Amino acid sequence: MSLSSATASPAPAEPLRQYGRLRTADVAVAQKVVAEVYEPHILDPVNRTRLDARLNAVQTGSLTLGYLTYGTETRITLPPNERWYHVNITLAGSSRVSREDGHRGTTAGMCSAAILLPHRSQHIDWDANAAQFALKVPRADLEGQLAGLARKQVAEPIDFDLVVNLTTPAGRGLLRCVDFVRTEWDENGILAQNADSRRHLEAMILTNLLAAATGPHQRLLQNAADMPKPAALQRALDHIHDHIRDLPTLTDLTAAAGVSARTLQCHFLREIGCTPLQYLRDLRLRGARDALVHPRSAELMVSAVATDWGFFNFGRFASLYRSVYDETPSATLRRALGADRALPSA
Repeated sequence: MSLSSATASPAPAEPLRQYGRLRTADVAVAQKVVAEVYEPHILDPVNRTRLDARLNAVQTGSLTLGYLTYGTETRITLPPNERWYHVNITLAGSSRVSREDGHRGTTAGMCSAAILLPHRSQHIDWDANAAQFALKVPRADLEGQLAGLARKQVAEPIDFDLVVNLTTPAGRGLLRCVDFVRTEWDENGILAQNADSRRHLEAMILTNLLAAATGPHQRLLQNAADMPKPAALQRALDHIHDHIRDLPTLTDLTAAAGVSARTLQCHFLREIGCTPLQYLRDLRLRGARDALVHPRSAELMVSAVATDWGFFNFGRFASLYRSVYDETPSATLRRALGADRALPSA
């Protein structure tokens, strides 16, 4: 099943079939396995009809992509989780989704997707013939991507609109991006094998998602595109991105910007919502996260990553990392190195 007619080679009838995680008619088994891959939930077949549940799933860095179908009408209740966004891209059939805040929507095959928020409970009703690509995205990664694109701090969950229109240019771009990921895994392409390539691929997925989804976050993206930043602020930002490994000080940044420390602080607070050193710290933390998610060798140690990104107090680094990513740095690294082999991961 291909998501795009532009795909060069034919896709298998069932996406990611060689990465099968689940084939069952047992409701309890289906709920358990899907919860292990995605999130704890309640699965209720309508009228207690027989399931034909199938899940094929892969882990690409911090993202989980899976093909999921239940083969009968079902209702899924997903409680708040605080850690993940879920994007359900409907490939066939349809689903009806409702949030606790009263928002409701319908998705249809190859036309729309639903975004499930980390801070809301949601109900999803699947038609018997519904099949979806389910994408699980860490909250910190998606919000960090938005912060980087908008050059603004993102401290709260992103209140995406419930349904994503996949027939718009941005929506079709998201479909092509997901189809590319699926093709790479199904055909064992270079991006499924190479960690550096996957890093760029993940950023592409997140950027396409932010572009395709509607909601208040679009104002941040539009403002970043339309409103030129003060020249002094832009010089400071350029210096940070060019010299992040050198750990520039506030004195370095004011010299690069050509303004006083007070003026630079005001620019950052007004335009970005944080101080220059907070912005630098957040970038370093994301760099450390990226290094842990995509380890360059099986011998990589958390202490080496922390030091490489300028965190010399390992206890403080671990505490800061956990406060943002809701797990320890060592847990991230263990998963990336395959100690927790719940999913195939290249």
